[in-house]
Amino acid sequence: MSSVEVAEQQAPSLIGSSVPRKEDDRLLQGDGRFTDDVEPARSLHMAVGRCPFPHARIESIEAAEAAAMPGVHQVLTGVEVEARTEPISVLRPVPGAADLPFYALASEVCVFEGQPVVSVVAESRQLAEDAVEAIWIDYEPLAHVSDPIAALAPEAPVLHPERMDSNLLASNPQGRGEPEKRLAEAVVVVEDSFRIGRVSPLPMEPRAVVAEWRPGARELIAHVSTQVPHLVRMQLAESLRLGESEVRVVTGDVGGGFGLKLGLYPEDLLACLHAIELRRPVKWTEDRVEHFRASTHAREAVHDFRIAADAEGRFLAMTDTYVTDLGGQNSPFGSAQLSSIVFTGPYRVEDATVERRVAVTNKTPIGAYRGYGQPEVNFARELLVDRLARRLGRDPLELRLQNMLSEEELPWKNAVGALYDSGDYGRCLRMVAERIDYGGLRAAGRGPRPDGRYVGVGFTSFVERTGYASARFLANRGSRFGAHESVTLRANRSGGIDLYTGVSTFGQSNETAFAQICAEVHGIDYAAVRVHAGDTGATPLNTGAFASRTLIAGSGAVREAAAALRAKTLRIAAARLELEPDALEIAGDVVRCREQPQRAIGLAEIHVAAITGQGIPGDEEPGLEVTAHFEPSAAAFAYGSAAAVVAVDAETGEFEIERFVMAHDSGRIVNPRAVEGQVRGALAQGFGAALSEELRYEEDSGQLLNGTMLDYFVPTASDLPPIELLHTEVPSPVTPFGVRGVGETGTIPPGASIANAVCDALAEFGVEISSLPITPERVWRALREASNGGEGLEG
Repeated sequence: MSSVEVAEQQAPSLIGSSVPRKEDDRLLQGDGRFTDDVEPARSLHMAVGRCPFPHARIESIEAAEAAAMPGVHQVLTGVEVEARTEPISVLRPVPGAADLPFYALASEVCVFEGQPVVSVVAESRQLAEDAVEAIWIDYEPLAHVSDPIAALAPEAPVLHPERMDSNLLASNPQGRGEPEKRLAEAVVVVEDSFRIGRVSPLPMEPRAVVAEWRPGARELIAHVSTQVPHLVRMQLAESLRLGESEVRVVTGDVGGGFGLKLGLYPEDLLACLHAIELRRPVKWTEDRVEHFRASTHAREAVHDFRIAADAEGRFLAMTDTYVTDLGGQNSPFGSAQLSSIVFTGPYRVEDATVERRVAVTNKTPIGAYRGYGQPEVNFARELLVDRLARRLGRDPLELRLQNMLSEEELPWKNAVGALYDSGDYGRCLRMVAERIDYGGLRAAGRGPRPDGRYVGVGFTSFVERTGYASARFLANRGSRFGAHESVTLRANRSGGIDLYTGVSTFGQSNETAFAQICAEVHGIDYAAVRVHAGDTGATPLNTGAFASRTLIAGSGAVREAAAALRAKTLRIAAARLELEPDALEIAGDVVRCREQPQRAIGLAEIHVAAITGQGIPGDEEPGLEVTAHFEPSAAAFAYGSAAAVVAVDAETGEFEIERFVMAHDSGRIVNPRAVEGQVRGALAQGFGAALSEELRYEEDSGQLLNGTMLDYFVPTASDLPPIELLHTEVPSPVTPFGVRGVGETGTIPPGASIANAVCDALAEFGVEISSLPITPERVWRALREASNGGEGLEG
């Protein structure tokens, strides 16, 4: 029996049931409406010319020939865009960082390959691309730097000399206690430098925009594939020098976001600018070559991590100084920040410090991606925990359990002030160990087996921040968005409820979860709740979907709105039935007396009375509509553990993941099947970053080497190992219904658990792994290095 089936049997209410997803009917029938499906009459099409160098000065642009081509309507260059717009704003600045303003088109200097330089609008995409090819741009290549560590060297070329003296954008130290003193006192200290590869979030639907300008109404309608329609509206208004009331952003179905579709991109702004000036709709859809060079990348970081312990294995201190790569300029969300928040993991550590150093390099800007720094730091810390166990001659499972915070110790404030709210961390770890029969595997030994392969087991444990603590927390960091969420519930004459939310739909099942909560609190049938999402012209102002925050904040807003709508409905029904409101309940499509169910009135009748104002009590206002806002009191911390079992060929470095088991807790589960899908989808991306995905830049030229789907090895379903999921449900005390976020959890454990398993299998060879992705070639090189007494290999 699967965990989904178990949860369904135990579910006492609609919350906790795997009801059919609201989104599935249209999507499975091919009736979804994505941005590229939007085809206004008389649409024009945009193409963008991009810098082919990692760092170059624009000497001149000759565009007269392109502008004169038949079918071409407009050519824009950086000088013209700077005159007509404001820089694109950053939604989440790096604390303490210099301001690095940038426009939609570069006018003087380009700082990464793929940076937009010119844009062309024509009758077709093909004509626009032909015109881009006809534009002559004279570049002076400049010295470049691609590696984040090399970028911080004194001799490195400074990318933004007018704003910065070096390529260090910011340094953010945090922590408590005296870790250096504890390190000096320790019996054992393990340390290493860990490199995490650069990856692409790679949503199935690339970025897209369709812009329409209605000059008579002074209204810009921008259809954008985004996770944050209201924030994009704000940015468009600012950059285009419009009032926010003159901008409407419409987001239909979104084919995946994963953090990549947060905020305004240059192409979104350019399409809108062209549409305003030409008074014709303008459309642009990203191709994959553009995607790999112009959409934000993620993950790349170098962590210098240390763990100190006493003779009994008690963790005394942790330190982590890490460099994260920003790329050439700020994206709306910038490089990952959550490594600092969870660097000590689920462990009892009093003395610990962390420092984030943000480096600017000549590469595509880094942005948010599922996990946002948590998979990276988990990889570094958990590999060192296993190394510490080997140094002490301890079992890595027992060492983790010894140092893990207990249920009774929570809530716990970690070294940077993050408050772990509740949980049973040890239970998840014990669950995965039991499921893989850890005792049996240890008794059987590492091998070799008859086929010559060695068997290893790797564990990892983690905590994950989901949601935000408060608007005050965000304000202290300069963020331009809040921690709250907003919804509007509106009764209709058919007896149903229309739920309006600014959260767009991109696979996270929010339509389903919001409808379940609304039906649960209100009493109406789940099928009678219709969710309308992503249109800033019809939904209350909100923040958007990211940081595993949507259900945490959104469930509170839905709960409050549904409760208020229910209360008014019962008051009106009570007057009709000549009963007290407390004696009534909403049961599907009727309002009825609890004690005498035959005394009932149809919900549609109550809705019509309220909407028309006819037949309602004199002290009730007409209408049946509620808008509610909700801000959680604190962030909720999800958690879990995973175990991987691998078989490794010590001659070739080839390895097979024979089992992967993960136990996690995301608080109270609203829809078990949706949670299962979210975790499995995130695991797929976690396995990609752990095993095969890496964007590689050539050092001498600074060029991206594998910027096509042919060269970038994203896993398919057949590439993934067998996955076994286990769930626990410890309610969070700081969120409505006790929920925690779940969308990012699966990205965290694959890298560390697989690396630990490979190192465990090859323990007798002294193999250690310190970088992602873990490829057979890297395992083979680690074997050769170990056999050479630690001497590195070329290449």
